[in-house]
Amino acid sequence: MKTSPNYNFFSYYRFFYKTLGFRLLLDIMQSILVSFFDGVGLAMFIPLLQAMGDSNANHSREAMGKLHVFTDFFAYLNIPLNIYTVLIALAVLFIIKGGMKFIQLNSQASLKQGFIKKIRYTLTDELQHLSYTGFLKQDAGRIQNIVTAEVQKLSQALTHYLNSVSGVAMLLTYVAMAFLANWQFAFLVAVGSVLSNLIFGGIVKAVKASSIKISDKGDIFNSHLIEAVHYFKYLKATNQFRGFSKKIREVIEETEFLNRKIGYYQAITASIREPLVMMIVVFVIIVQIRWMGGNLGSIILSLLLFYRALSFLMNFQNSWQNFLQFVGAIHSVKALTDELALWQEPQGDQPFTGFDSSIQIRNLCFSYGGQQVLTDISMDIPKNHTIALVGESGSGKTTLANIITGILPLGKGQILVDGVPLNAYNLDSYRNRIGYISQEPVIFKDNLFNNITFWADQNAENLDKFWEVIAIASLTDFVNSLQDKELTNLGDKGMLISGGQRQRISIARELYKEADILILDEATSALDSETEVFIQKNIEKLQGNYTMIIIAHRLSTIKKADKIYMLEAGQLSYSGTFHELMDLSVRFKRMVSLQQI
Repeated sequence: MKTSPNYNFFSYYRFFYKTLGFRLLLDIMQSILVSFFDGVGLAMFIPLLQAMGDSNANHSREAMGKLHVFTDFFAYLNIPLNIYTVLIALAVLFIIKGGMKFIQLNSQASLKQGFIKKIRYTLTDELQHLSYTGFLKQDAGRIQNIVTAEVQKLSQALTHYLNSVSGVAMLLTYVAMAFLANWQFAFLVAVGSVLSNLIFGGIVKAVKASSIKISDKGDIFNSHLIEAVHYFKYLKATNQFRGFSKKIREVIEETEFLNRKIGYYQAITASIREPLVMMIVVFVIIVQIRWMGGNLGSIILSLLLFYRALSFLMNFQNSWQNFLQFVGAIHSVKALTDELALWQEPQGDQPFTGFDSSIQIRNLCFSYGGQQVLTDISMDIPKNHTIALVGESGSGKTTLANIITGILPLGKGQILVDGVPLNAYNLDSYRNRIGYISQEPVIFKDNLFNNITFWADQNAENLDKFWEVIAIASLTDFVNSLQDKELTNLGDKGMLISGGQRQRISIARELYKEADILILDEATSALDSETEVFIQKNIEKLQGNYTMIIIAHRLSTIKKADKIYMLEAGQLSYSGTFHELMDLSVRFKRMVSLQQI
């Protein structure tokens, strides 16, 4: 489980301010203005009404404390103090307050929408710039849970935080009014606040801890759910779904227990809030009458202001407790953002626009987790030549290809593109020139046109280019046979089409991209023999027009490669054409014989 720093009210303010900036300050200022008009409209005019009903002006001023400044203000403006002027003033003030409240709530709606959008933009950008090494250290379920559920909780957290700020502003307003009316009263408010916070302190900590645990359980739940979907066929075919579902149910049970625990704490606070306020009110009245010698007018005024202040204190505590229900989302989002930022991929400054001569690999070494994967690899890949990497599983073929694409960092040695070190280039611009076709074709849940063009505009130029690559990939008849042609939806992971069709679509996508380098990683190994031959013919048509790196177990697919490199235990053992390797390597010859080529 994640450990969380000891955040407080101001720590969370810094978190929100980092995203919202001045807009958060603007909302707080609006809360203060609304509080001011509420305090003036409700609290300040209570003394005015009291003064109107008291024939003894001096007695009235004494009961009002320093708040008599408002009755003096009426006199200063030569406005007669009567029921009509007071009511008109009250109406005007509450109209102003209503207008300010509308502006504040409307602004908050926009604030929350912008907040969630910016958080998701930030996480998406951080994920885009995440290095592949950093990605391997992440949990897919955790990322999904945070970007979806936890970010949504942030919206509710922000709502309750702003309500807490508003409650604090109201509380401070009435405390200030109370101080002007009676300093002893202000002191008692402070005492009441401390006592109530002590009572709620333990509950607040328990709610916060439960919220963080719920976020952790959400990460685990999403991880299991992704696995259940990804391995559905296996789980169903072997009747293992029942056992796996038990794991998911356990997480659900634990999560709902924590939610029930938070509900229990809420029930406690909701039930004792009002009795606690009344107990403090009774205590204040007794103290003022027996020991402070307060007159009846002062007590009534103090009681009203005191009760109003404590009500907002309880509102603040309630909002803060509601906020803490979602505080786990803040910790989760911040932790993921920090981790993604830590693993950002370094980029060189030089843009890559293609190469003219060759890619040179010199004395390349790479280790992972303390295990040596590649040792002293050196080779040349001339432009528009086809090279093949062969060897047993674990010999380092895919790792070498990943280093050539730049998604794995260099250990020792160099990769030079036309004599320029690879890490000097901007890797994003370099990868713009790379096409990658894997054993499992990447098909998005969208139509055929978007899968190949990667959501390009459907204008005449792009449609012409689309049909050109469709023809090269031998897909024309297939597309024309579809009812919706290029707008046909391919289903989740391309489940509505065959494996061979998926693979040809992958090839067409890379051709549409106009890549310089095509990497085929076991691109035909999952296909039947007939489809493999068909795809292989498509690939052979591309030779001489692209720089191709083919990783293959089926050696029949690389007979026409310009050069084949054989890897054994992470080292290059032999290189040459297909027939040269037959003469040079006993192991390669045995592999050819076993595959009956």
